[in-house]
Amino acid sequence: MRIRLERLGPGHAEEILTGQDEALAREIIGRPWDRERLEEFLARCVHWREVGPVVEFAALEEGSGRLLGGGGLNRLAPGLGPGQVALTYWLFAEARGSGLGAPLAAALADRARDLPTWRGMTASEAVLLIAPDNIASQTVARTLGARPTGALVAHPAGGSRQAERWVLDLRGS
Repeated sequence: MRIRLERLGPGHAEEILTGQDEALAREIIGRPWDRERLEEFLARCVHWREVGPVVEFAALEEGSGRLLGGGGLNRLAPGLGPGQVALTYWLFAEARGSGLGAPLAAALADRARDLPTWRGMTASEAVLLIAPDNIASQTVARTLGARPTGALVAHPAGGSRQAERWVLDLRGS
């Protein structure tokens, strides 16, 4: 199965609402999306451009167009330094365990490498924040070539959870 990325937008709302599960919700925003909050988020996504600081993507199955997951690139995420971009990825439960995490993360890393210069900087390093108990995501990150730094930071989904900071050199390949 191959993945195609497209910009995330309002047309993905129904598939996200029906495809989300507790594990995904816990990692993305800390709780399941409700229709109103999701529609507000997706309406904002429409205005984000790849030349700007934030862009979100839908990961679609090549051919069928079925939504499998998604991810994003964010140059304004907390804790980022010059030339860094936060890289996130997620899969619906039905797509997990099928070997799609690494191709999805690789497609997003390729997009990060191709990001236009923003505020005078190119993206040279991707930062991934991964919960210490998320072994699958750690495996995807290692496959991508990312390495853990050992630094624990607040989990992006909030609450008292922590995430480990991983980095991926975008200049290498």
